Amino acid sequence: MLKLHAKGLIVIMFIVAIVTLSGCTDTTDTNTTDTNITDTNTTDTVEQEEVKIGTLLSITGDLSPYGGPMENAAKLAIEEVNANGGLLGTQVTMINEDSQTSEIAAVDGANKLVKIDKVPAIIGAAGSGISMAIIDITTGNNVVQISPSNTAPDFTTYEDNDFYFRTVPSDALQGKAMAILAVDEGYTTASTLVLNNAYGVGFEKVFVEEFENLGGEILDRKKYDPQASMFNSEIEQAVRNEPEVIILISYPETGSLILKAAYEIGAMDNTKWLLSEGLKDESLAGSVGKDVDGNYIIAGFKGTAPDPRVTGPAYQTFNDAYVAKYGTETSTFTVNTYDAAAIIALAIEKAGSANGTAIRDNIRAISNPPGVEVTDIGEGLRLIREGTDINYQGASGDVNFDENGDITTAYYAKWQVADNGSVEWGESIDLG
Repeated sequence: MLKLHAKGLIVIMFIVAIVTLSGCTDTTDTNTTDTNITDTNTTDTVEQEEVKIGTLLSITGDLSPYGGPMENAAKLAIEEVNANGGLLGTQVTMINEDSQTSEIAAVDGANKLVKIDKVPAIIGAAGSGISMAIIDITTGNNVVQISPSNTAPDFTTYEDNDFYFRTVPSDALQGKAMAILAVDEGYTTASTLVLNNAYGVGFEKVFVEEFENLGGEILDRKKYDPQASMFNSEIEQAVRNEPEVIILISYPETGSLILKAAYEIGAMDNTKWLLSEGLKDESLAGSVGKDVDGNYIIAGFKGTAPDPRVTGPAYQTFNDAYVAKYGTETSTFTVNTYDAAAIIALAIEKAGSANGTAIRDNIRAISNPPGVEVTDIGEGLRLIREGTDINYQGASGDVNFDENGDITTAYYAKWQVADNGSVEWGESIDLG
């Protein structure tokens, strides 16, 4: 009886094994992700188990006044995507990392996003020096990197296999805008004091060339370590030859320390200062402080920045949605971040694949002419699903990309610190 029972069990187990094995080899599971898509221009989407997009922004550190609002703008765009059916038939997951405005932390964050989370696209980084530290990690692994705020000219010619894009103009134009402002203010001699990274060095190079082309003279060029906390030596060297103006290319945290120290050692007594867009933050005047009479030390200081008043067709809709969700006005680079997220999402839907190479190959297809002009993410997704070509018109502008991944239009304006410490916009700058 035991032997017969054992034989029966063996037969039953054999049958179960056959059924189980046949189930394992069944290829009709509609939830399987097709990893062999070769046509990156098709609008036939393949349902993915998960679509992930990464962000690597400066939530803490020198660029933290910008990082939080930028991340919020990206979240807003992805929420709109998910409210309109997500991408490739599934909801999008955002994975956010903090670069801490540090190249070391950024490298760690990029490695996590690329090698562990395996995202096909990253929005960031905020600073040019930070992006330069991670660009080989992203582009070398066929991950699209799109920055809302990198302005260093070096990215235009960097060998990135077309995996790097940016939704903000290069400092090749802003350096010229600063030179024009300096000449318009009547300055004939200048010294520079800049961050020793891709942003500071690239901006300085263009400014010096353009200022000299306009008849100006550069007396000294001084770079500072962005990780330092004391800057008296660098300030003293920048003012030693008594320039009429110092061009400070910096970020809010270290920039406020430099400006405060410059005031305390008398480096503002006979020398004016012009500030880069990296310093255009509402908290700057308060961080620098007030003089003995109770006035903001840097009241009246001027600078240049991309002009947010020249907006894209989608700006008002974005601004209203941002204010409604976060209860605060948009700030520098938020529109550029929103557009970066929208572009990645639309490119994924157009490609029919959340694959870095496929995304890269479809970014210009959804953002450049020809195509039906769209300002709404939901409408763009609907048209793509219907097989219609689109030309996304962003919140920051038309976001057309050239062969280098740079946007093709740029507008700049003067700004200054008001008596009450707030930032106010001045006239636009004609680049000629």
